Amino acid sequence: MKKALICLEQLGIGGVETFTITQVEEFTRRKIKCYVLAREGLLSKNLKKLKNIEFIEFDFKLENNINMEKVKWLTNFVKEKKIDFIYVHQFSCVPYILPVVFETNIPYIAYLHNIVPKTCEWFMDHYDIYKVLFPIYFECASKIIAITDKVKQEHIELFKLPKEKYLVINNSLDFSKYPDKKVNKISKKFNKLMWFGRISEQKRTSIDTAVEFYNYYREKYNSSATLTIVGDGELFEEMVNKYQDKNITFKGAVSDMIPEIEKADILLGVDRCMLEAVASKKPAVVCGYKKNVILITPKNIKKAIEENFTGINLDNDKDELFNYTEKELLEILDDNYHYVANNLAISSSVYLDISPLKKESNLESVFLGLNYYSEKIKNLEQENKELYLRTQDLYKEINQLNAYLRKSIIGRLARKIDRKKNRGEVDEL
Repeated sequence: MKKALICLEQLGIGGVETFTITQVEEFTRRKIKCYVLAREGLLSKNLKKLKNIEFIEFDFKLENNINMEKVKWLTNFVKEKKIDFIYVHQFSCVPYILPVVFETNIPYIAYLHNIVPKTCEWFMDHYDIYKVLFPIYFECASKIIAITDKVKQEHIELFKLPKEKYLVINNSLDFSKYPDKKVNKISKKFNKLMWFGRISEQKRTSIDTAVEFYNYYREKYNSSATLTIVGDGELFEEMVNKYQDKNITFKGAVSDMIPEIEKADILLGVDRCMLEAVASKKPAVVCGYKKNVILITPKNIKKAIEENFTGINLDNDKDELFNYTEKELLEILDDNYHYVANNLAISSSVYLDISPLKKESNLESVFLGLNYYSEKIKNLEQENKELYLRTQDLYKEINQLNAYLRKSIIGRLARKIDRKKNRGEVDEL
């Protein structure tokens, strides 16, 4: 039996976490033993129930150094468990995993879940260690898997790696949990709206857009409608205080979203949550990162998937959902479902053709990291020179202005004294 190590920050409620669990479950169906390393979270108990999966609590703390004590523990762990390959889902794992794979020669897959542009640059700007580690990490990965083509293209532009290094695998679901149920009736008086996802800074715009849409819907279509927001995150308390409305309920995080989804008439959100909404044969309304609101239909579902249901490449139409007859809407939901079931099933979205770790690199990546520093120093020196020259110019202008003022004031005083002397108002010196 093959053995895999799966690494991510935590097992809370979020797109990366739910995808990882879906992936791990598929691994076990393929007779792969999985060891999942992450911080405890609401979804941890889901893993603990599954056969051939072991959850090990591990804190991949985001720091600007390599914790050699943890690296040593990890190295011993992968040797003891005889790990065959490693899946790395989040960047905070890199400083811990990279030294381990170089010590043990275990191949690894590098995932790019980052839908926010310039995520890699953010890490390198805030934690200098990534300026050196990232080039090595990506160069030596067996494969780099991007969640969208746009993410892939951005990464290629930044790190100049060959296209063959990459594979695009969109978010996927286990459709045994989302069966092709027959929906014969849908009430167009939608009473229960629900936004679900991680209540984090990244999702702030989507949450605010969802609330705005909800208010618009109540005012124009159904004044008795309610909104439930399901999820947790660092903005939870802020959002609760911001939207203290008796018709908006914050439920917090739940370990199983499917029952919550079934209670809702309209599902709001972005990213993987919208995929789950489509798979549940519910009206899925993207409340996007560019503040747009749009219903997922067979006309735009392909585009929506291309950007992982972020909505950034979709139109804005708050009223579209309400322009269809019941029959038309049922057809939309059914067509949406079959499209994602045929294209986004986890059974066809697992990559296991993992090549051995290649360490014959001439450490060009390290030099690229060093070049980054050199280039940055060079730019800073140029900026300092320009600031120095500009400062000298400003000093010159200030001196000229002071000289002019002194000359002007003294001249006026001298003329004034002369006039007073002529009138006998000033004694001779």
